[in-house]
Amino acid sequence: MVLARHLYMRMMRRGRVLSLLALASVPGLIYWLTAFDTSGEEREILYSSIVSTVGFTYAIAALILTVATLREERDAGTLPYIYMRPMPRLRLAASALAAGIAAALVIGVGGWLVTLLAALVVGVDVSVALSGLTLFVAAAVGYSAVFVPLGYLVPRAILAGLGYIIVIESIVASAVTGLGQFSIWRIALSIFADLSPAFGTEAKDMLGAVKAGAGGGVVKIVGVTVVGLAGLTWALRRRDAL
Repeated sequence: MVLARHLYMRMMRRGRVLSLLALASVPGLIYWLTAFDTSGEEREILYSSIVSTVGFTYAIAALILTVATLREERDAGTLPYIYMRPMPRLRLAASALAAGIAAALVIGVGGWLVTLLAALVVGVDVSVALSGLTLFVAAAVGYSAVFVPLGYLVPRAILAGLGYIIVIESIVASAVTGLGQFSIWRIALSIFADLSPAFGTEAKDMLGAVKAGAGGGVVKIVGVTVVGLAGLTWALRRRDAL
């Protein structure tokens, strides 16, 4: 827990947190600006459509934040001191992953709160926005499981992560049906789709061939987390920390 807290506090610098909160808040701001021109039922459907499509800004925020979990320690030259501690590599990997997930959750919940406030301002039933919390929480866990190991393994992790988000998730997964199953955003979206009282056409198009289902989505997120933990543990054991 001490190491996880150290890594978390190192990531959560005030300037970085504020800028990433602003990035994660884009869906809520866009919803607030567009919902006034729609009727009551359309506003509920519009919520899911905006959050599902524009919500990729949160994915980028999660990327920028979580790749720094171990990378900043490495860049500062302090990672070897952590690496030399008499600590099992599984525990070290779990601490890093826990720190990344906690940081991503803070940004994700902050972004979701903006969508909640926007929904309340335009008069949408609060249950519509409450279901949106599951999207941000699931995405925070899933992206952390991918991007924390990526930040340790890849020198230009942000570029690699952007390639995954923009090319794989936004373009390829939309064109190739089977690849949607490997999209963290669509897995998180499948949970949201199952719990949302109003899921719009644009949101369904974003979900694609991935089946809506909270149970299946949670199982997939857990699976991604286990794979990410195993991969990071292996990398910490095999790679030279210097």
